[in-house]
Amino acid sequence: MSERKCWIDHSGIVLDSVDGFDVIQCESCGFKHIIPIPDEDALEHIYKHEYHVKDKPLMLQHQLEDQDWHAATNTARLETIEKLLGRKGSILDVGSGNGFFLKQAVEQGWQAKGVEPADKAVEYCRSIGLDVVHSVFDQECAETIGKFDVVYLWEVLEHLPDPAGLLNLCRQVLNRGGLVVVGVPNDYNKLQKIMVEDMDEKPWWVTPPHHINFFNRNSLELLLRRLDFEPLHHEITFPMELFLLMGKNYRQNPELGRECHAMRKELELNLTRTDNRDVLDKLYNSLSEAGFGRHTVIMAGKKD
Repeated sequence: MSERKCWIDHSGIVLDSVDGFDVIQCESCGFKHIIPIPDEDALEHIYKHEYHVKDKPLMLQHQLEDQDWHAATNTARLETIEKLLGRKGSILDVGSGNGFFLKQAVEQGWQAKGVEPADKAVEYCRSIGLDVVHSVFDQECAETIGKFDVVYLWEVLEHLPDPAGLLNLCRQVLNRGGLVVVGVPNDYNKLQKIMVEDMDEKPWWVTPPHHINFFNRNSLELLLRRLDFEPLHHEITFPMELFLLMGKNYRQNPELGRECHAMRKELELNLTRTDNRDVLDKLYNSLSEAGFGRHTVIMAGKKD
């Protein structure tokens, strides 16, 4: 690793270099990100017109196959949000994709609206009756969309040139006492490091220009606190890297990836169907304390 000085405001240890981009542990941002940071207009074009067509063409098909699992996962998450908020209310899903979280929120009695830039995703959401604004979530959108009790961000911050700016927009649209819920990939985690440092794998999670930022629980909490949010709850998703250590190299075989995902689904669904969700929570809490988990999820309150 080396020390590299970048353009204004960004400097730190270079962790990896892929396709002309460096991943740095940025001293000023407090989290890892690539440099150079991609052009915002180019990224907007990708996510509006290409992401669901060229980059993730099977996303909707796979989500439809996983409907029961999505319902169980989102139900549990919404129940936690309701406990923290103290009631049901209004929720804005920023980057709502094909609307599976949004649909579950509506079915559970929330007033729910989505914001999504991708043409195909918006078309699908509207076809099933969901209220989705076809837009990026920028200042203009924030000024016109209204106020909400909860803003939900799932796999959004890692794609943005300015994640702090997006979180400030979330503050702007949150009601007093509102919550922001942020779920991001938990990258550069301990299991990934074992695969790279001890088993000669490449850092497969570094995929510029799509993934710009890399978070873990600590760096995400630091960012939220800096922007006047108070972390109240943390959870993780299943550490999929365990399958790699068990010899199931899903990175090189998409069909094997679906097989591994199906095993994870069965674990979670079996514990949910048998009213043992508390066992799953205890298992994941223990993994979280060890720094494991494919995603890190933080629910944080807006400081007024």
